[in-house]
Order: sequence, then structure tokens, then C-alpha cells
Amino acid sequence: MKQKNLLLCLVFLTFCTPAFAVSDTQTDMLYDKVERLEKDVMTLQRRSYGSSASAAGTLAASSNASLDGLYTQLNEQEATVRALTAKIETLEFKQKQLEDKINQMNADIDMRFNLSEKKGTTSSASAKNTAAPKADVATVQAEYDKAYNALKKGDYKTAESAFTAFMKKYPSSSLAGNANYWLGETYYARKQYEQAVGIFADGFTKYKNNSKAPDNLLKLGLSMSALKRKTDACTAFTSLPKEFPKAAKTLKDRAKAEAKKLSCK
Repeated sequence: MKQKNLLLCLVFLTFCTPAFAVSDTQTDMLYDKVERLEKDVMTLQRRSYGSSASAAGTLAASSNASLDGLYTQLNEQEATVRALTAKIETLEFKQKQLEDKINQMNADIDMRFNLSEKKGTTSSASAKNTAAPKADVATVQAEYDKAYNALKKGDYKTAESAFTAFMKKYPSSSLAGNANYWLGETYYARKQYEQAVGIFADGFTKYKNNSKAPDNLLKLGLSMSALKRKTDACTAFTSLPKEFPKAAKTLKDRAKAEAKKLSCK
């Protein structure tokens, strides 16, 4: 705009001043002004061009820096996503293994828990036919007491081995049902609930007439509850007073309390 105003002034002076009134000196002065103005215009143009180029360069550098930063962030995010994906795949694989193990255990427990009366009768007859030779009563009692004393001392590993050996050696003993129950307790005390479930289920089905049968059913429910198997736990708790109406009041009250805790129907 400033350049354009200067040129208009020159044109105005050139055409509006009478030719006969301009001297040679004035003409020289006018030319000199024109040259200076032209130089000023060129200087202004160079400065303007230089400023534009500098601004463009700064903008380009800024854009390049922004793009580099963006690419770096994207690469970091991709690496994070890959790491998370790998972790998720590992967890899914472990979960699948756990589900397979639980399903296998559930099938085994269901088979034990739902044994029919006929099978129980057959098992009893078979046990009588394959009973081991009678042993000295004092010897049997001594071995049982040894295992039981280890349990009372909290030596669960020793008690586990002793009760397991006792049941194999004296399967027809009147103490076999008790030994089975205390074997389950060695697992329950160590929070090995999967093993405890199998033992207590055996005790409930194989030794239903034993004094520890109601205890087996209660501990079976508690083990199921610890394994988050609410439905099976509720079945055990609600069945106890029906299966064993003459069971100790403390056992029936405990089963009732546990059923209430799980909101069993």
C-alpha cells in the first residue's frame, strides 16, 4: 500500500505540473527522487520476501517436528497394544486350562455325589467279599490313634499318609469311616479343597451309616462353598437335615447358617 501511494504521487506530480514551468534542475531532482523511491521499493520487496521465506521455513520445521512426535507416539502405543495382546492371550490360555481342570473335577464329583443306592449296596457287598483278613483289634486301634494324634498336632502330611495307609490296610474296619473323614480334614485344613471334596463325597456315599456321615456332608458343602460352587454347596447344606434328621443339633444349625449365608433356596 505504501509503495502504491508513492507511485501515485509521482504520477500526479508528473502530469499535473505544466511542462513550461519545470526547470532542468527540478527535473534532475525529480529523477533523483524517483531513483531513491525505486531503491526503497526494491529494499521493501527484499525484506518482505525474506520475512515470508523465514516464516515458511519456521512453519515447515514446526510441522516436521510435530509429525515426528506423532509417529513416535503411535509407535509407542502400538508396542503397548502388542504387549497387552500377548498378556491377554496368555491369560486366556491359563483360564482355558483352569476351566478344563474344573470341568473334569466337577464330572468326577457329580459322579461321586449322585451315586445311586443300588451302587452303594453293590459296593458294600463287594467290600465284604474282598475284606482283608481280620487283624488284632489292639493293633488296628493303635495305628488309627497314631494317625489321629498326628492330625491333632497339626502334622497334616503325616496324618494324610497314615490315614491313607490305614484305609488300604483295614478297609472293613469299623474305624474306616472315621479314618476317611479325618483324611478329608487333612486336606481341608490345608485349604486343598478339590482333594477334600473327593474324600468327603466318598465318606458320604460309602460310609452313610457311619457316625461321621453327617460331618462328611457338612464339610462337603463347606469345601464346595470355598470352591465357589454355590449350587452344589447349597445342595449339601439343605440335604443334611433331610438325610440325617437325627444328626447333632450343632451340625444342623451350622448347615442352616451356611445355607442362609449363601442365600440358598
